[in-house]
Amino acid sequence: MESIFKVGEFEVVSEAAVSCTASMTENGAGRTVTEFQLQSDRISNMGTAVEIRYSFPIMDICGRWHPNCRADRAMKADWEAPVASMTAVSAPVVCFFNSESRNRHTIAASELCQEVDMNAGVHEEDGRMAVKIRFVLSPQKLSAGYSFRLWESQEDVPYWDTLDQVRQWWEEAMPPVMEVPDAAREPVYSFWYSWHQDINASIVEEEAERAAKMGFDTIIVDDGWQTGDNNRGYAFCGDWAPEPGKFPDFPEHIRRVHAMGIKYMLWFSVPFVGKNTGCWNRFSDKLLCYDERQQAGVLDLRYPEVREYLLAVYLKAVREWDLDGLKLDFIDEFYIREGTPVWKEGMDFRDIQEALDVFMTSVRETLRKEKENLLIEFRQRYIGPNMRRYGNMFRVSDCPCSPVTNRVGCADLRLLCGHSAVHSDMLMWNRGESPEAAAIQVLSCLFGVPQISVRLAELEEGITEMLRFWLDFMRQHRALLQTTVIHAKEPENLYPEVSVENETEEILVHYSAGRVIRPAAQKEITYFVNAQHAQEQILILDPERAVSVTVKNCRGEVTETMEWNGGESLVRLSMPACGLCELRWE
Repeated sequence: MESIFKVGEFEVVSEAAVSCTASMTENGAGRTVTEFQLQSDRISNMGTAVEIRYSFPIMDICGRWHPNCRADRAMKADWEAPVASMTAVSAPVVCFFNSESRNRHTIAASELCQEVDMNAGVHEEDGRMAVKIRFVLSPQKLSAGYSFRLWESQEDVPYWDTLDQVRQWWEEAMPPVMEVPDAAREPVYSFWYSWHQDINASIVEEEAERAAKMGFDTIIVDDGWQTGDNNRGYAFCGDWAPEPGKFPDFPEHIRRVHAMGIKYMLWFSVPFVGKNTGCWNRFSDKLLCYDERQQAGVLDLRYPEVREYLLAVYLKAVREWDLDGLKLDFIDEFYIREGTPVWKEGMDFRDIQEALDVFMTSVRETLRKEKENLLIEFRQRYIGPNMRRYGNMFRVSDCPCSPVTNRVGCADLRLLCGHSAVHSDMLMWNRGESPEAAAIQVLSCLFGVPQISVRLAELEEGITEMLRFWLDFMRQHRALLQTTVIHAKEPENLYPEVSVENETEEILVHYSAGRVIRPAAQKEITYFVNAQHAQEQILILDPERAVSVTVKNCRGEVTETMEWNGGESLVRLSMPACGLCELRWE
C-alpha cells in the first residue's frame, strides 16, 4: 500500500506504510538542510522504496553539473533517466549554475552508502525543475528509524564554493578521510599505455631508472605482472601471484627499484576472478555475476570468505613484497544486478554496499598498520565521499590522447575531493609528436598530479626538456595547484579558463583562444599559462602598478622580457605555444 506525505513543499511517497516527519534548518545565506525521519515495522524483507518530490522555478540556469557528467553539462527533461550514486559510484549531488559560473540551485543528499537516484529535470508545462530523489530502505533501517537529510543552496556564489560546502557537509557526518602523504602528490610513471601487458622485471627496472633520472617518485606497474597472457580481459585475474617467467623473484625486483629512490605501486582488479585461475573453483559460486566475454566473474563481498581472501592478498603484497601502494581497479562493479542472488547460505550481509564498506575499511586499516604512508588509487567513477575514506589518489577515467577529457576530469574531481590527491589519466602521445603538442596534454592536468605513460628511452630531446620544465613547475607550486579551491570557469564550455590563488600568488590557465588575461587584484605574482597554440594575448593591467614580465616557451627558454611601469591598461603580449608568462608586481 502506497503512502504519501505532504511536508511543506515536499511530497514523500513510499511503497509501503511509512511514517514521516521533517524539520528544516537554514541560514541567511540561502542554504537549508531538511531532515526526514522515516519509520515503519510493517514492510517486506525486500525493503521499500521512498521518493521525495518537489520543484523549484528555473531562473537564470544554463547548465547542470554532477560528479559523473563528464562532457555533458546539458539540462535534462524530467522524463529522462536519473543520476545514480552509491558508495562505489559517483556522489549524491547535482549543481545548477548560470553563465557566469555562479550557483543557482544545488541539491545534495546525506545517504552516501546506498543507491540514491536523483532526477532533477525540466517540467515542460510550467518551466520548473521537477526533483525526484529515490532510495530503498531495508527493514532494519526503517524499524529503527532512518534519517535522510537534504542539503540545498541557492546562495549567489561561485558554484565551486558551493560544491566545496557540500564536500565539507559530508565530511562533518562521516569518519575521517584517508591521509594524503606527500608521495601522492608527486609525478607518477605508469606502465599501462607505454607497455600494456608486455612487461617483465628487466623492462620495469630499466624504465624505473630512467624515470628516477627525470624526477619521478613513483611507478605503477599495471595489468600483466600476474599473467603471461597478453590478450587483455580478466580470465587470469584472481590468484594474484607474479608470473614467474616475467618476475622470477618479485621481492628482490622491488628492492632493486626501491634502491633507485622510486616507490612501487601495483595494479589489482579487485572484483574479478577469471576462469583460468587456481581460485576459480573456490569462488565460482560466490559471484554477483559472470561475464562470458571477459571470461571472469565479479566476486560477491557479502561472503566473509571473499573479503578475507582479498584482504590476505593485499596484506601479503604490502608485507612480503614491500609495496608502497595499490592501484585498486573496478570498484564500481560491486552492485546488485538482475539475477544476483538476494541471499544465500554463507553470506553475512544482505547488502553489497554495506559489505563493501566493511571490506574497504578493513583494507585501509590493516594495510596502514603495515605501512602508514600507503598509497591507494581509485578511478572515476568510484570517487565519492566514502571512497575518500579508503583511498588517497583519485584518477581521471581512461582517456588516452584526449587532453580535453583529462582537463575536464581533473577539474571535476578537484571540485569535490578536498585535499585528496587528484591524478590525471596516463598521458601518452605518438612518438613523432612535437613538444608543443605533447605539452597541451601535460597542461591539461596542471591542477592535478600527472601520470606519464610513454617509453622514456624513445623521447626526443625537445619533449624531454618540455617534460622537465613543466614537471618542475608543478612541483614548485604543488600546494597552490593541488590543495586550494579550484576556480574552474564556464563548466558549460568544459572549463576554458581555470585558476587557483592564495594571498600572494595566482596561477591562471587559458585552454581556449580569444580570452583576455585579467590578473587577480593585489597579488605579488601571477603565472599565466597559455595551454594552447601560439597566439597574441591581451593583458588588462592595473595602471597604478609597475610589473616585470618574463615569457618562456614550453621548454622553459626565455623568449621575451619587459618592464611595464603603468599608464595604458591594455598590453599586447606574444605567447608561445604552451608557454608561461610570469608577472611580478612591484
